[in-house]
Amino acid sequence: MPAKFKITLSLIAFLLLHAAEPLGAAVGFYGGSAANPGAGRVEGLSGVGTRAAEFLTIPVGPRAVAMGGAYAATADEITSIYWNPAGLGFLKEREVFLTVVERPLDIRYTYGAVAVPVLENRLVLGAFLSVLNSGEQEITTEAQPEGTGAYYSAYSLSAGGAVAYNFSDRFSAGLVVKNVHEDIFGITQDAVAFDMGTNYHEEVMGIPLRLAFAVTNLGTNMSFGGDKLEVGVPPEDIYPGMDVGRLERRARRQTSAYGLPTSFHISASASVLNRDRQHLLTAIQVAENSNQPICVSLGAEFTHVINSKSSASFRAGWRFQQDEIELTSDDRLRGLSIGGGYIYRLYRLTIRADYAYRDLGIIGGNHAYSLSFSF
Repeated sequence: MPAKFKITLSLIAFLLLHAAEPLGAAVGFYGGSAANPGAGRVEGLSGVGTRAAEFLTIPVGPRAVAMGGAYAATADEITSIYWNPAGLGFLKEREVFLTVVERPLDIRYTYGAVAVPVLENRLVLGAFLSVLNSGEQEITTEAQPEGTGAYYSAYSLSAGGAVAYNFSDRFSAGLVVKNVHEDIFGITQDAVAFDMGTNYHEEVMGIPLRLAFAVTNLGTNMSFGGDKLEVGVPPEDIYPGMDVGRLERRARRQTSAYGLPTSFHISASASVLNRDRQHLLTAIQVAENSNQPICVSLGAEFTHVINSKSSASFRAGWRFQQDEIELTSDDRLRGLSIGGGYIYRLYRLTIRADYAYRDLGIIGGNHAYSLSFSF
């Protein structure tokens, strides 16, 4: 590798590492007002539920889920759009992807993407669409906590484009630009967000290594608006104690603005076993989050090559979080994930099917399924 490129790469890594703290301060990683969750996360306490559009944190792709989310450096297929867009630089073929994640309370998350390499595979372009749908939910009130008999619906949506560029055979960088939209009973909010990342691959003592830095969901704040927030204000409420005899006025309730669940990731992976028919990949990832304390993820993938056309993989991982304490019984398995995948090559078409199960502790677990095609 040219000395000039090594110096450039070292400078990029230095800037990313030293930018982590000011970035955290900018999006409310440290400190903030306990009275206003939108102002920031109190150090040492969970910030879950204090950020807008938290559906953006639902992990995408059973392969990544089964590996505990330790995937920013490992990502080398189309789900890189979610984990680290720089990983799109590994794509050599066009790829289409669809995954469905079954969440608790009959909530379903669907994510689809497409990616196309161009310019002799040096540039990769992609696009994605994700939808979280709660279905019909019964309206409850303080007076009728068991339900009123009326129903409402809610959904969250994100869509955008991705680009990755291979600066050399060892270094790539990527960017995602996306729109984020949420709708609860006709009350909506929108934001524009960015994901960006780098991926550097090297070989040490014959072991292929990857190192990645990524920032996800860095964007504008969100606040709800819409006609359903309009209310009528009687004149007596404007001028208390006075019979002014005027018609009521129209007003609109003002909602608080909340930041997105921004995260900064440092990840590494190593192919510790590379035989003709067996391969073992290990990975680790550390995430500094605006909506919860630091998370550490560990993952592994064992792949057996069945023949020239097919291979099967088994995966396991664990994501360690600090936002719940004193877990007992089976709840202590929260963060554990397992899964597998199967790849079959039919002429120029490659078909990949994957599955993962993730333990969510006190709220149970969820299953993820995906199907992708490369051609």
